[in-house]
Amino acid sequence: MVVPAVYHESTERLLMIGKTLAHYEILAKIGQGGMGEVYRALDEKLGREVALKILPTDMAQDPERLRRFEREARAVAALKHPNIVTIYSVEECDGLHFLTMELVEGKALSQMLPKDGHPLNRLFDIAIPLVDAVSSAHANGVTHRDLKPDNIMIDADGRLRVLDFGLAKLQDRHDPGSSTLAMTIDAVTEEGKILGTTAYMSPEQAEGKVVDSRTDIFSLGTILYEMATGTRPFQGDTGMSVLGSILKDDPPAVTESNPSLPRHLGRIILRCLAKDPDRRYQTALDLRNELEELKKEIASGVHSERPAGSRVRTKGGSRLW
Repeated sequence: MVVPAVYHESTERLLMIGKTLAHYEILAKIGQGGMGEVYRALDEKLGREVALKILPTDMAQDPERLRRFEREARAVAALKHPNIVTIYSVEECDGLHFLTMELVEGKALSQMLPKDGHPLNRLFDIAIPLVDAVSSAHANGVTHRDLKPDNIMIDADGRLRVLDFGLAKLQDRHDPGSSTLAMTIDAVTEEGKILGTTAYMSPEQAEGKVVDSRTDIFSLGTILYEMATGTRPFQGDTGMSVLGSILKDDPPAVTESNPSLPRHLGRIILRCLAKDPDRRYQTALDLRNELEELKKEIASGVHSERPAGSRVRTKGGSRLW
């Protein structure tokens, strides 16, 4: 028997646990993403557990936003990549609109970050499939716009998944004003709305400007920097001061925090973090290729660079490299 969801206009918008929505039995709340609350649910038709995300009420009540959401959700659902979470369907029941998705169990990257950053081999093992997944999304016209360690999961088998395309934008040359998948707003400026998570925004996001796929490359640079050093490149005591740092500050090279890292990795990361999108990698594919080449060079011994400050012994004693 289908039991309608209990609706409340309160902080806890939906009391869903133990209810059934269409043929999905709601088992537990597991999070809250860019476009609503996320639940573990049992698909009673197929006998499998899924993740179910309920959309915000204001989106469901706006026909134009809902139309654009459904179009863009279909584009995300069409993404086929082993490191991108799979969207199964967009559905509606009892006036509620929701997504059903692959249920990924594991730990978020944010929960697995060592204090001083990941060892170099581990960094490559995470970074390359991450950037490859983003490259695949871009190749299919989808910009994520909210890449951050909380949206990157490592499952029980060690496989990385990019989650929560809740702020994704479909790049459509015929409809440059295509909407976001979610309308959640961290802040509003006179220039426009800022969508995303403050610490991982690009400068153009921070200013509320129109963005393209290169905004994801800046976010990837922020994630890579944090993975390499254990700290974020842009600091501040408040959200506004972090935004100011993103717009004005040049972060120190990763080799200053971790001298054991190769200088070329620092160069790659700083290029991702260029304020001007034209000075970043122009595609995530280019970034992935750079990371792969550096990994191969280090593994083969071709890349024999010594970290800054190390000493090389000579006949006359030693010198700084």
